Amino acid sequence: MTLDILKVAGELRAAVETVIEKERSGRPALLELLRVFDDAEITRRVASARTSWLLGLPLGRYFERIAAPARVRAGYSCVATDASVVVSDRHGPVQYVVINVGFCVLEYGEEPAAQLGSDPIVLWREEELSIPDGTRRIPITGNVLAMRRMVTELEAALRLTQHVHEPVLALQDGTLIPWVLEGQTSSLVQWGIEGYARALGEFRRRRTPVAGVISYPGSRDIINVLRVAACDYPRLGQRVNCDDCLRRVARGERVQACAIVPDVTDRWFFATLDDVRLAPGDRSACFRSQSSILDQLPADDRIVFFYLHTGTEVARVELPHWVAVDRDLLDFVHAVVWDQCSRARGYPLALQEAHEQAVVHREERLQLAGLIEQFFARNGFLEQRSAKERSKRVRYA
Repeated sequence: MTLDILKVAGELRAAVETVIEKERSGRPALLELLRVFDDAEITRRVASARTSWLLGLPLGRYFERIAAPARVRAGYSCVATDASVVVSDRHGPVQYVVINVGFCVLEYGEEPAAQLGSDPIVLWREEELSIPDGTRRIPITGNVLAMRRMVTELEAALRLTQHVHEPVLALQDGTLIPWVLEGQTSSLVQWGIEGYARALGEFRRRRTPVAGVISYPGSRDIINVLRVAACDYPRLGQRVNCDDCLRRVARGERVQACAIVPDVTDRWFFATLDDVRLAPGDRSACFRSQSSILDQLPADDRIVFFYLHTGTEVARVELPHWVAVDRDLLDFVHAVVWDQCSRARGYPLALQEAHEQAVVHREERLQLAGLIEQFFARNGFLEQRSAKERSKRVRYA
């Protein structure tokens, strides 16, 4: 063992105690903010606020609680896709990427059926492993590869929804917001958004709802709204302006009014405080995300979200705006996600199974490396690896 646990245990204990204290001491301030919360006033503040945080804008009232819906009596179909990625060793002779798309199709009703499987995609050609950016080419790695995977999952779900009985919901594991494109060059954003927008637009054209489920979310969009509610700038006749406030705080000219709001997550907020606590199956109101990357999409396809108590936790569910404003479709998404969670300990059954199909185990990764070695040998070549890689395989001392 190379890590001295005793040397880090003290700091980890302090971190845990700090988190617990923040949650405990911040409750009174949150309850008071909720007591005096004015939906119309806070919505106006949020719309004009200049903040460094993301704020949720409600489609209705902020703290509505919508009860668990009845099961979809006529049956339904649920299509889930998830993918894992295998990237070739940088020290190896051949560069490639395998995107293994796992899928699960569950059909309920008079003729129930299930289909599980995976569909791997191999990228190895130069034009597949990089994208043009002016006079240079950017390798598809990191966030760029994550975007490629996201689009691949959406496209796979779109294809599968064509072959099941309706109504059908397409589920994705994680966010529908392409956060990975924020801060990228314009050419990268254009490349990433193109396929993503095309897939979302096709879901809309077919009137097939799609939703992303985020387990144990760390987002704070609604907690940040309470920071806006606590801000004293409006009482001074000014709009909320965090940059100005923080500059003045740094100069010792004022106290930050929103500091009374604890650093907790929306998940904790909707799972803990009595005034807003969700019961199993309940969901919150829907909120528009203020992510700037969504400005690249048509208004109907921009992502909104709600929080749902899955029976074991509060999860975040994201869906396109056109689904959220159609009450029948919104109720259908709520009902199906809740039903799927009820069947599998708080996380959608279809997504669990899709994940299992997508996973590439260590033995399979070694098999891929072995295939490369075999193919070189059949052609009379020895596989060449870097000296650094060889040093990791053979220890000399």
